[in-house]
Amino acid sequence: MRGKRPSTSESFELQWRHLPEAPFLISDPIWRENVSKFIIDELKISEDTGRGTCVLDAGCGNGRWSYGFEKLGCRVFGFDTSQSGVDYARHNVPTGCFAVADILDYERLLSLYCLGEFDIIWCWGVLHHTGDPERALRNLIPLLRLGGVVHLYLYGKKSLTNHLLRWFFSLFSLKHRVWLAELLARWNGQSVHCNFDAFSPAIADECDELEVRTWFGRLGLSYERVYPSWAAGSTDLFVNGRRERA
Repeated sequence: MRGKRPSTSESFELQWRHLPEAPFLISDPIWRENVSKFIIDELKISEDTGRGTCVLDAGCGNGRWSYGFEKLGCRVFGFDTSQSGVDYARHNVPTGCFAVADILDYERLLSLYCLGEFDIIWCWGVLHHTGDPERALRNLIPLLRLGGVVHLYLYGKKSLTNHLLRWFFSLFSLKHRVWLAELLARWNGQSVHCNFDAFSPAIADECDELEVRTWFGRLGLSYERVYPSWAAGSTDLFVNGRRERA
């Protein structure tokens, strides 16, 4: 419990290095079978739309969403701050192109990708871990072609219990957070990976819909909140935005 508090990046590196297998991840055969359907549901597209589409998985983790885009026939690119996550993505999605990068490092992104290169930018569960979600989104938009779509999943407002658990996890080292996630899994029925993902990262901002709408307006994006059938009743935000101006 003593010493320097681990960063969000360190938390995700440990997570992808030691907890890469769980339900709803690429190791799950049910996930592999259905992930393309989840993508279609969230983007509100047809299956044929994906063929040949150029997609950037921004914050790809171990490639669970990239795998779904590959199944849809897309040309897949992705990046993540975690080397372990990128290594898994390269293994799991052999036709994809993956790199280590920080979403807040605009110069690094420009060294990897061209302006207006992507038809779809998929950024699922990432911006709320950056400490500056609007800036992170701003860094992505120049990489999206005019008329292209960005899709975000963002934390909405959480319960007091959730806040207390995050605070409690923050008191411990990463090693002990894994142990706590194991104990919590026995109580709430979630996987160790899921509990660690939810409560370990140092940064876990919650986003207000009006705030997100404001970002989209500033960045020249249309705004459409979507309600995926699999996430019925969720207070989190699933949002599509089409790039309308340069």
